Amino acid sequence: MDQRGRLAGKSVIITGCAQGTGEVLSRVFASEGAQLILGDVQVEKGQAVADSIGEAARFTHLDVRDEASWAAAAELSATEFGAVDVLVNNAAVLLLSPFDKIRREDFMRVVEVNQLGPFLGMQAVLPHMKKSGGGSIVNIASTDGLKGMNGVAAYASSKWAVRGLTKSAAIELGRYAIRVNAVCPEAGNPNMSAAFFPGQPDLTDVPHQMMQKILKDPRPVVPGSRLNDIAMMALFLASDESRSCTAADFVVDAGLTAGWYQEGVPSA
Repeated sequence: MDQRGRLAGKSVIITGCAQGTGEVLSRVFASEGAQLILGDVQVEKGQAVADSIGEAARFTHLDVRDEASWAAAAELSATEFGAVDVLVNNAAVLLLSPFDKIRREDFMRVVEVNQLGPFLGMQAVLPHMKKSGGGSIVNIASTDGLKGMNGVAAYASSKWAVRGLTKSAAIELGRYAIRVNAVCPEAGNPNMSAAFFPGQPDLTDVPHQMMQKILKDPRPVVPGSRLNDIAMMALFLASDESRSCTAADFVVDAGLTAGWYQEGVPSA
């Protein structure tokens, strides 16, 4: 392995950098030598993340629903760092609502950010990756894109769509040495859900509790550790270590989508 870092010399665009998974992704990638274009609609928070990383990071206002915004981000990477080697489509919005209460405009907002956004991003970086002879695209999907659950009809359908985009794009773009993969975490930024509950409770520990159901992990809980697990999977897919991986779903869920542990049934 290159001792300078697993992403040394690579130029990376990460969306949704201002908080949660995106912020952790940004810091992990920077620690591995990446040169970063960090995008978000939350300008002050996003700029603060970039400033804290230092010279390796540039912040740009990036509305993933807007083609011009995407074109500017891709051009900034090419101008500042000479290429676009990696795209991580992380930006997303959540909607928790009973099926019959979802309004059309709310459903479409989820679709535009979570589904249209990655599509436009892949289109924007394609000419740059073709020019440089290849690249890696990592789409942050969700285990809600692998299964169903009450209250997430809009969100889950958008994440199923991200997986479809991933597989179709991988098949089309493989001839240009562009790999496209999806990461499907059980829990990203837990406090995205807080706004939908009375009193906006702190849900920081919920991902750890959920992910102890199958795989018991005795190690002490470190704040953000589950987000770091997601970032490490994305790091693998962004790096040359995964050069044979494309069109695949990489699940980070401690076994939750495999099934459930049935109490009372003989087991080890």
